[in-house]
Amino acid sequence: MTAGYEWARTVVGDLLDGFDGDSVAAVLGLMALGYGQPVPVLLRAQWSDFDLQACAWWVGGEALPLTAPFVVLLKRYQLCCAGRGDRLFVGRRGESLGKAEANARVRELLREFFNLGDLCAMVMRVCPDLGTAEWRAEHLCEYVKLGATAEQVEALRCEFDGRLCCLVEGWHSVLCVAAVMSARGFTC
Repeated sequence: MTAGYEWARTVVGDLLDGFDGDSVAAVLGLMALGYGQPVPVLLRAQWSDFDLQACAWWVGGEALPLTAPFVVLLKRYQLCCAGRGDRLFVGRRGESLGKAEANARVRELLREFFNLGDLCAMVMRVCPDLGTAEWRAEHLCEYVKLGATAEQVEALRCEFDGRLCCLVEGWHSVLCVAAVMSARGFTC
């Protein structure tokens, strides 16, 4: 599964190399590449959406699993953001980060090759199940309507969560996030 994704490892490296100069753009780009969430979702992210102890990012009522490298990244980023409030990504003027500024900053780190939308679209082509929160919710509701017991619904939800966790871990492995971070000194 890792063959053909050298570009992704390069992108991860370029974003990490830019962390000290523009941590907002670096983390935003890595979250886009790691999770493929739509740009508006990324820009609205708040620290209260994250449970770094439980390794979860709550997006629209669904918990996306945070892999160990992303927990390390977010903890390091959190140290840079001390005192900025709940919003994860703030613009250069201290206001909410807009899409145009976010794209420009990420493109600058990536030497004009990709913007946030490009990164998210690439992830969705490779891992379309990252964007299927509504599908999972609908299937759980349908299961209830068919007469499933609470235990059966919970078992199906756990199965969906397990598959999502494996998907995220597999994608982050393909990206070599842990190895690239380690090579650049990103450790707890």
